[in-house]
Amino acid sequence: MTLFELVKLALDELYTEGKKEHGELLDDKIKEKISYLSDCYKELVNTKRQPVDYRDPATRFAYVLKYVATHGDYVVQALEELKIANKGTIFQSETARLTCIGGGPGSDVTGVIKYLSENKDEPLKKLTCYLLDGEQSWADTWTEIGDAISSDVAINVNFQPLDVTKPTSWASQKKFLRADLFTFIYFVSEVKSFDNSGVIGDFWEKIFTESDVGTNFLYVDNGHKEFNEFFDSFWRSRKDIQVLYEQDNQWTTPRYSEQSDHLGEYKSRFEQHPKMKSMITIRILKKIQ
Repeated sequence: MTLFELVKLALDELYTEGKKEHGELLDDKIKEKISYLSDCYKELVNTKRQPVDYRDPATRFAYVLKYVATHGDYVVQALEELKIANKGTIFQSETARLTCIGGGPGSDVTGVIKYLSENKDEPLKKLTCYLLDGEQSWADTWTEIGDAISSDVAINVNFQPLDVTKPTSWASQKKFLRADLFTFIYFVSEVKSFDNSGVIGDFWEKIFTESDVGTNFLYVDNGHKEFNEFFDSFWRSRKDIQVLYEQDNQWTTPRYSEQSDHLGEYKSRFEQHPKMKSMITIRILKKIQ
């Protein structure tokens, strides 16, 4: 199953949800939200902007249609680099935990699922995924995705509400820290402009300090220097974090095997194509002590 096929499953569910809320006005609402997202992403460095509002199923449909499959493939490409860096496999046992910070939109979990489907030498038999996101509405989109795909790996997806700018939402949580792999996929660019009090730095400190030795961290974002330097500032000076792979600000496309034909119905209806080329930065890190 390609990433675009996985995305089609999510879009069908989101469209049904949107129909219940918007009825016959849904298609126009989705077109409106596609433009809304595009405008929002042009303002990500603006410290006076409002957070992107994903509560409306039309907004979530628009995001999944435009971005999730492509971003998911960037995750696959990064995981292949991690596999090379490990000189073997990413996972070391039959069970593992994945924590996706800001993972509500689904790029993280779909990318990891796709990687596992292509790398049968991974010893993994069961993967427990924690999607941590400030928007509760994403939960219904991805928590049942494991039941919808055929895989040699049992996928258990759990959603936990978390707002990185509000320490009360994460200070007492512990389970998500026991991950074998953390992913931060287009997360920093969504939250950096709201770090007025330095609280996000406290969040990174918690993750890097309380995570286990051997844990890997995967960062993928839009290539903007401001976001890259912000993320890098939290780990560069740490002696317990090693960089395994870096890619700075390169134009990247999904692999040729990922074709958007499976979204043909929705591409025609909304006269939109998924975003298929992006300037991205990748960091792959490992906790070594």
